Amino acid sequence: MNILALSDFHGKDQIWPDFLKAIKNSDFDLVVFTGDILKWRVKCTEWAEAKKEKRIPDKNKQEIKEEIEKNTDNYWKFYLQIAKLQKPTFLIPGNVDSPISQYLKVATEAMKNPNIHIIHHSFFLFGNCVIAGFGGEITEKDKEDFFVLQYPRWEAEYGLGFLPNLNQPKILLFHTPPLGKLDLDNDKHKGSMVINDLIQIYKPSLVFCGHAHKARGEEKIGPTKVINPGALKDGFYALVDTDTQKVDFIKF
Repeated sequence: MNILALSDFHGKDQIWPDFLKAIKNSDFDLVVFTGDILKWRVKCTEWAEAKKEKRIPDKNKQEIKEEIEKNTDNYWKFYLQIAKLQKPTFLIPGNVDSPISQYLKVATEAMKNPNIHIIHHSFFLFGNCVIAGFGGEITEKDKEDFFVLQYPRWEAEYGLGFLPNLNQPKILLFHTPPLGKLDLDNDKHKGSMVINDLIQIYKPSLVFCGHAHKARGEEKIGPTKVINPGALKDGFYALVDTDTQKVDFIKF
């Protein structure tokens, strides 16, 4: 089975013609997308600045309300393009795909397309595999679902608690990378030990992640191959053969 791996689109609509042309003759059976449809803009900046200034972020700012309203269209632009791949596509939100209520509202409508599957907190049986995911930025204790998406350790563990009941080989999707070489971005670690621990517990055959745009590559954690395909906004994606676990990292 061949997988087209994507992450970190960040609203860069102008990439679509070149991307669709690049993959036109590629052989793949399914698509995975590990989050960040939206750009980091007003609401995310307000959250970051409030955190730095040790104050409560203001969700009532008019520019935040306007941005959120526009983001419904931004989500739909993405889903309409991704549907052109005409392959089963499995998606989770990234840390900027907030508020979660809006993400899920649009995703529910998008899933009327039989190829679109949102697997945040959930799973899908594809062939003999379980494909499951947990999006957002996974942390030890932080929780936020309006300005950005952050989930604490307990919620990620609880959200994937169904996995021991499924005996099929597992492919897991996270936006957050594990700590290691796939989370280094401008010399800063953007990953979480929570992901390392979940990999050790569930021993999936493959894990796909994103978030650290400059850390595209692959590494092994125990028997698990972990893949960060790089940021789609920068022209990067990956093709993965699940039988051989060979990964081709491609720039278009």
